[in-house]
Amino acid sequence: MGASTARAETKDVPCTDIFPFLLNYLNLPTAERTHFRLAYKLAVTGARLSDIRLVLKHNGETPLNVAADNTLTPLPPVAALKAKAPVTVTRPDGSKIGLTLLIAAALPPSAAYAAPDLKKAVDQARAGAKKAAGVMSLAVPNLDRIVFVGAAGGQAIGTDGKGVALPKTKDGHPVFQPAAQATAARVTLDKAPTLLRIDAKPK
Repeated sequence: MGASTARAETKDVPCTDIFPFLLNYLNLPTAERTHFRLAYKLAVTGARLSDIRLVLKHNGETPLNVAADNTLTPLPPVAALKAKAPVTVTRPDGSKIGLTLLIAAALPPSAAYAAPDLKKAVDQARAGAKKAAGVMSLAVPNLDRIVFVGAAGGQAIGTDGKGVALPKTKDGHPVFQPAAQATAARVTLDKAPTLLRIDAKPK
């Protein structure tokens, strides 16, 4: 007997539904978004990530891949978003997919960062998120920290060279709050993070 082939479901979804607020972000002046970016994290139940296929249909076909941090790449350009170009989503029958919008620092993975760069990322993200949200700006949380996803520990090094251990989230990721650690000159980590998530104080 031949091997059975799992059935798949294919559906076209407007890219603006998959990537909410991305057009708002790209419409911000470039100088206001140099240090932060939007990321869209894919989660799957009932299947493997590798079983999911997403293809943007705009000026040809562009496969959307899953990066090491489970975020989608590349993101659609402005023209595709304005045209509400479709993304063809193919997934195994019975599986479910979900996307989570994340705000992240646009800094390369590293075991050390200059504190002013981290502060600029947080400041830009806070202002940009409120501006991009428009009439919903009051609902935007107060972004004030960077969570180093993938790292297990770190220190804020002051201008005097002294280090202070970074606090951690409940799931063990080190956190840097520019306002609370205003004298920090740089931040060092035990290893380069996979994602620099910009976040608000947990509720």
